Amino acid sequence: MGKIKNILNYLFVDDVLKRDIDFLRQVSIFSHLSHRSLAKIALIVFKKNYAAGEQVYKNRQEANVLYIVKSGEILVKNSMTGKTVGEGDFFGEISLIENRRHDSTATALKDSELYLIYRVKFDDMVDSNAKVGLIIMKNLCLIFEARLKCAEQEQPAAEALLEQDNNDDRSVK
Repeated sequence: MGKIKNILNYLFVDDVLKRDIDFLRQVSIFSHLSHRSLAKIALIVFKKNYAAGEQVYKNRQEANVLYIVKSGEILVKNSMTGKTVGEGDFFGEISLIENRRHDSTATALKDSELYLIYRVKFDDMVDSNAKVGLIIMKNLCLIFEARLKCAEQEQPAAEALLEQDNNDDRSVK
């Protein structure tokens, strides 16, 4: 019976949805999700194109969207740092957890296609399948942990550079 169900799933899924599912499977926030769960996510995705130089969002704008880069590159920049987000990466993930405003700006560096998942759509999907929400939140925790470790490792190097700059400034005076 399981094989028949799998065959039927593939027969009734069009090519575009199959490609979206295959792409989402490669995005770390969605790892360990079933084909069916990925299909549900693919159905709530809103696809949007941005031209090079176009702003995705600005600082202090309401944050209610998870952005996934299908193609292109996006620069996410705040007052202290900037990072480039490329194909298969995502940003704005805090908006799935907390209702707040952006503390950065995001701008397309190249023509880009983004997959947008609005918090309200995500919440509806999680309400209908809490297990999927739990898996995504576990993945987010692992991603946050890895980012925090990287930031902690970079901090001593950044502090050393700052101290060197301060010493250089003192020697000039």
